[in-house]
Amino acid sequence: MKRTQDDFYIESKRLRKEVLQLAERLKEHPMHFTVNNGITMEVEITKSDLKTIVSKASRDNKFNAIKNALAKDIPSFLKKAEYLGWRTILEGKHEESAFFVYFDREIGVRSILAMRKMKNGGPYKPYAIIDQHAFETTVSELKKGTPL
Repeated sequence: MKRTQDDFYIESKRLRKEVLQLAERLKEHPMHFTVNNGITMEVEITKSDLKTIVSKASRDNKFNAIKNALAKDIPSFLKKAEYLGWRTILEGKHEESAFFVYFDREIGVRSILAMRKMKNGGPYKPYAIIDQHAFETTVSELKKGTPL
């Protein structure tokens, strides 16, 4: 049976609710881990990070459902994804960030995880899971290798 956009909408809302429940558990105790995939990163995931990811919806309900499912397990996403590269921040945007790094994974649709490194020397933090179209229209040329 082929799923409709309405089916994907309902599924994306169900998965969003699950991610927000997980986020609530991170309120007092953020998740910390190290990942080495293309670059080595000390990562922190907070309630706010997960809320931001699931709040950024596209017009494609199928993508939103996949994005919300992937948001439930960011460590796994990072371990299984391909490191694409990094870029500096755009002038006037995300001034608290030093730079962004991008990881690509395809599960039913191409999904790119944007991670940001905070200027204060803090950990990398997940920022958004975007589709191929958003990636191609908003991300300028990436640099390969280890960021600054």
